[in-house]
Amino acid sequence: GLVLSMDAVRVALALAVTLTLPGWALLAAGGQWRGWAPLQRWCLAVCLSLAVYPVLFYGARLAPGLTLGPLKLGVMLAACGLWALWRLRGQWRAQVAFDRLECLALGLVALTLVTRFWIVRTEAYPAWSDSLHHTLLTALTAAQGRLPHTLEPYFPIPLAQYHLGLYAFTGSVQMLSGAPAHSALLWSAQALNGLCGLGVYLVLDRKVGRLGALTGLVVIGLLSRMPAWYVNWGRYTQLAGQTLMLAAWLLTWEALSAWRRPPPGERATVWLWGLAALLTAATFLLHFRVAVFAAPLYLAVGAWELWHARRAGQTRRVLVPVVGMGALTLLLVGPVLPEAMTVYLSPSAMAHLPADQATQARATYFEFPLSSVEALAGPVWLVVLSALAALLGVWRRSRLALLTVGWVLALLALGYAYLLNVPVLNLTNLGAVLIMLYLPMGFLLGAAVQALMALALARGWRWARGAASALVVAAALLMAPLRVSAVEPFRFFVTPADVPAMAWISEYTPPDALFAVNTTFWLPRAPHGTDAGYWIPYFTGRSTTASAMLLAQGQPNYVDEIVTLSHAEERLENDPAALEELRAIGVDYIYIGARGDFSGPGLEAATLREEPGVRVVYEQAGLTILALGSR
Repeated sequence: GLVLSMDAVRVALALAVTLTLPGWALLAAGGQWRGWAPLQRWCLAVCLSLAVYPVLFYGARLAPGLTLGPLKLGVMLAACGLWALWRLRGQWRAQVAFDRLECLALGLVALTLVTRFWIVRTEAYPAWSDSLHHTLLTALTAAQGRLPHTLEPYFPIPLAQYHLGLYAFTGSVQMLSGAPAHSALLWSAQALNGLCGLGVYLVLDRKVGRLGALTGLVVIGLLSRMPAWYVNWGRYTQLAGQTLMLAAWLLTWEALSAWRRPPPGERATVWLWGLAALLTAATFLLHFRVAVFAAPLYLAVGAWELWHARRAGQTRRVLVPVVGMGALTLLLVGPVLPEAMTVYLSPSAMAHLPADQATQARATYFEFPLSSVEALAGPVWLVVLSALAALLGVWRRSRLALLTVGWVLALLALGYAYLLNVPVLNLTNLGAVLIMLYLPMGFLLGAAVQALMALALARGWRWARGAASALVVAAALLMAPLRVSAVEPFRFFVTPADVPAMAWISEYTPPDALFAVNTTFWLPRAPHGTDAGYWIPYFTGRSTTASAMLLAQGQPNYVDEIVTLSHAEERLENDPAALEELRAIGVDYIYIGARGDFSGPGLEAATLREEPGVRVVYEQAGLTILALGSR
């Protein structure tokens, strides 16, 4: 792991500069920090910094041969820092003039980050199936200095339909820190996990009140199971998009509602449009579906402001920023939008499956029982509290609460759209919706606490503010240990015992060796490994019978090949006679990792080693590597 090592220090420094300097340079350049509270400025700086990388790296694709190595990134970040220091000279004290509640919020963010990084202390390798391609894409981006077009040399999988924005950030962290790709990915993702509540804090602090903002921050960071649980799934691209989503929406709202305020000047107005467009475009580039999740919020505030502006005879002052921000956003997502839309409008992979497999795939991907709400959205007590908060918000006619209730209904409609049997409406599934409901829950509970505080202060209960702050902090401290223990060990495939085995493979097996590994099928044509054997391509460059979870984007003949290999491996779990099939396909070795197979019997070393031609070539600490040879 990286704990207490020089690598840890370098990664921490890389995260610190990558997540602050570009954002502060942008805020300083346009003077947009004025009119925002000190902690709000830092939230914006972090979000704007994160937004720079996907837009920058996707934009670099338009210049053939342009790469962004550590030297160029270092110079860019140094220039950002120097620019911000010069533009804000004599004004830095104002940027850290936090009030009591803002200091409390900073402490809670720090506590949240500690709970996220604490997991890295014992689990040094990312978890579950998606983490393999996340790590490979981080490594490829860092090595090439640009976003890759395919997963080669690891897998022959094109990436036209996949959102790559996350790897612009994690690849930059790897380049600047020199850490291994899996470490740069895991630490970067956990940093975003700890900061994912900043958008909720920003909106609540701007639109509701500071105590409500503090509550929302605690709900998302420490009370809710999500997004802390994402570490078990490697759900990093969706997490990154959700980190930016609400800040992007808020800046867009600020630009649309500017007609209510005296005009700040043409330059400042256009700069605000640019920042909003940058955040919105980056949200899309980080995760296409998260942009869809945010769409109801954009439509709601757009309709709200347009309606009020029309009544006031100021329609043009709303339509102009809509056109300006929309055009700039489309320009920034231009490098990826045509290919993404082409793939989206083409028939889905399920359309080509046999009827029985299509039914199974549909049930697995789209259908979620009511019991999954507790597992994916949050514990029952938090869901109930959020529902009560929604009722309070509706009763009090809180604009944000009403907006949030409508947003949740729109999100659920997206999750159930598959029932209409209209393929073009299958933008997402209910599971992806449920695991992001922590954001509206943060809104609802934050707005409710602020509303209750207003009622208490109206009765003259001045002590209520301090009591409420103390309760919020107490809840955070009480729940923090649960966030630290939010680990499902079976999802973390790589164990310390597997690392020396990977070194042995690199040294003692030929580069074109093919390994059979423990495998399960998530969907009929979506196999993935269940132990460290799945990670052999990353550690050693050798091939396995499993591929990556982006397999569906490969050519049909390649998908067929991997599905055939994986089915042969699964038959071997129960029938040693399948060894001949694997030999005929070209499998040279069998890797049985220390973690084993959570989904079934798995490969059994004790049985396989007795088969003719099979010999043990490596055996340590519960893992075994077998060479097949010939009968």
